[in-house]
Amino acid sequence: MAPAQRRRKCLKSYPEDAVYSENDFISRLHDEILVLILDKLPMKDALRTSMLSRRWRFVWRSMHKVDFTYRWVEETGNEVLPSVSQFLRRCKVKEMNCFRLSFRYNSSMLHRINSWISLALKNGVKELDLNFNDLEDTRKKAMWRHPYYHFPECLYSSSSVVKLGLAFLKLDLPTRLRLKNLRELSLDRVVLPDDAIEKIATDCEKLELLSLTNCNMRGDLKITIQPRAVPIKVSILDGFMMVEPKTDLIIDCPTLGGLEFRGGMTRTNFLIKNVPAGVEARFNFDEMLYRQRVVLVTGAGLYGAQYNKNLQNLLNIFQSAKHFHFCSWCIQILSVKKMMKQEMVMLGSTSLVLDTGLLKWELPGIACLLTACPNLENLAVVMVRQSMFKIRETFTRKYDFEEGRYWEIIGQETPPCWQSLRVLKFKNEYGEYQTWDEGMFCVRSFFTGYENGMNLLKFVHSKAANLERVIFRTNTKSITYLPSDLAIYL
Repeated sequence: MAPAQRRRKCLKSYPEDAVYSENDFISRLHDEILVLILDKLPMKDALRTSMLSRRWRFVWRSMHKVDFTYRWVEETGNEVLPSVSQFLRRCKVKEMNCFRLSFRYNSSMLHRINSWISLALKNGVKELDLNFNDLEDTRKKAMWRHPYYHFPECLYSSSSVVKLGLAFLKLDLPTRLRLKNLRELSLDRVVLPDDAIEKIATDCEKLELLSLTNCNMRGDLKITIQPRAVPIKVSILDGFMMVEPKTDLIIDCPTLGGLEFRGGMTRTNFLIKNVPAGVEARFNFDEMLYRQRVVLVTGAGLYGAQYNKNLQNLLNIFQSAKHFHFCSWCIQILSVKKMMKQEMVMLGSTSLVLDTGLLKWELPGIACLLTACPNLENLAVVMVRQSMFKIRETFTRKYDFEEGRYWEIIGQETPPCWQSLRVLKFKNEYGEYQTWDEGMFCVRSFFTGYENGMNLLKFVHSKAANLERVIFRTNTKSITYLPSDLAIYL
């Protein structure tokens, strides 16, 4: 078939009346609005819109994002690098909001990758995310490589990048960084020199959030941040089977705004100093629950004393934190400590969030935390699905209690103590009772599957004299009650 005939045939494949259809209001929108719509779609779906009609044929060329990750490979079967080359040759990008790539890097790609990064920066890219490995691609044999990569100099002096994500490489920083508008930095399985975080935090004055996922898996992770005008929040995820146990986490940050631990309590020592008062502390070590033999509870106490020691150390360090968020694993550790009548540090927190399944052996830990926080103003109980420690019968025989009457008994021992508590929240994420008709909310149905929650509500209600409102929230709805309105249930 002649080229002219092929072109005519291609043109006829587009509906002739698509632009003129009275009901096709979307196609009548301005190009800028259509591009914004495409930017919200996955790359595959955005590019396929070129087949809708003549009106849509070239709209994709003005998209503000380049997003080729393993999802692209999975949905189309096309490799990332050839797809990126073809896309950039055909598009007419004048402004780029997002540039995201995931690929298995080798040194032959250096010039090509750097030219793409330079193009993205030239077009004012705001979000840059580069993953130098493709572990998600199950068609290939997994390779745990952390290559050195020399980024173009223009990256380190960019004024457009607001959010930067890097994964699977050894970070080699220049003497001076000038990322003056960088606010979020995410590093995933990156090998960092000891002074890397200090240099980044010092030179990137607007940095607000630093996320470190499995960084320095085979060595110590050092986070030093000098005093700065903008407090910085740090999130650390160490996978239990990813990070070498015989390593330390070292933090020195006098302007820390918040610190979140996720994953497992893997490292041997947590050496943290110069933590300012009033920070946010989030302990989400729930990966430990799925390694049940890591912590074993016997009649003699906890088998896995290192974790108990580290948790106690963290509580001492963050004693003056204003916001605490505890996972079920921490609550269960504290349950054992309370049942064995071990000392619990007092906390200055005014806001407390508890992720709990409200299981029997979580109740003492919840009571322990409530007692340790006499200055509470806000209490949130997030009801989640959780598993329990491996608890030996020798422990349950020695420390057993009547589950249904636990809060009643604790209430008899505890005088009214939360004079500052104003707001009590319950969030039900997994229960069957997720929605209700207007005016038909039932508190007892809300706690279906979490029966201990009703007794906890009664306990807090009776001890917080100045409670102003109680909020019940699911994934779809929310309702607020005055304490006096709950009397019919209590």
